[in-house]
Amino acid sequence: MNWLHNVEVVLFDLDGTLYQDGTFYKRYMELLFGNGEYAARLDDLLAEMALLLDGGHSSRIGDWYHPGSDSWSRGCGSLVYWNWQGQVVEAAAELTAISSIYAGDAWSLVSIFAAKYGVGEAQRQQAFQQVRKEMLQGASSFERHHGLYESIGNLTGVRKRILLTNSPENTGREFISALACTELFDEIVYGAGKPSGLEQYMTEMMEREGLRPDQILSIGDHAWNDLYPVRKLGGYTVWLSPYPTSETEQWDVQLSTLDQLTALLVELQEAKLQSR
Repeated sequence: MNWLHNVEVVLFDLDGTLYQDGTFYKRYMELLFGNGEYAARLDDLLAEMALLLDGGHSSRIGDWYHPGSDSWSRGCGSLVYWNWQGQVVEAAAELTAISSIYAGDAWSLVSIFAAKYGVGEAQRQQAFQQVRKEMLQGASSFERHHGLYESIGNLTGVRKRILLTNSPENTGREFISALACTELFDEIVYGAGKPSGLEQYMTEMMEREGLRPDQILSIGDHAWNDLYPVRKLGGYTVWLSPYPTSETEQWDVQLSTLDQLTALLVELQEAKLQSR
């Protein structure tokens, strides 16, 4: 990667980027569906969720869900829609455009289930915050990756290391503090409003700092939120996800583990030192 020496700013995502957790969704869905009318179907919903993540479902990471018509599609502007069983259906464009959800990661897949079964936003947010608290209490497979944090701290060759998260400050600050990684970043942006907020942030930063797009690298697991806005403006992208995807976009780097991300950041630091 002969472009690494150009990078001056690295943009990090939080969930799925500074840590990985393959089981939190089970507790999240239990909180949403474990009581009430869908309690008897919880096991089936969890099984379907597992298929979505493993690539065994007709839909997967990288697809779009349209609550207005309870259908799926693939790619922007697609005219082909299918139901949860994979059968092609007719879906009115005006319906599919309403509150469409990009299946970017496990968190967004749970949001899709919530939308499908009519879970209100207040209830979903309450469950989200509860899951976050339990993750920090060791109730899932959530683990801090000390090698990754060390590599971020050692990334002194770039001008800035910036963390942008869509999590609101009242919950995000506590979570990031518990990760013991607050001091690793020159700036932390809560409630970033990605994807549009990321595009705006990058545009303003380039003007303010006198940066070119190719001096910015964005790392994230949710392609629509973390990568598309940066690619649009001409920056570099690293997609980090352990899940099969329908995405056809070719990112500059594609990784599946935090060990791989750690190695990339070490390589970036070495490239910066050699270019001095």
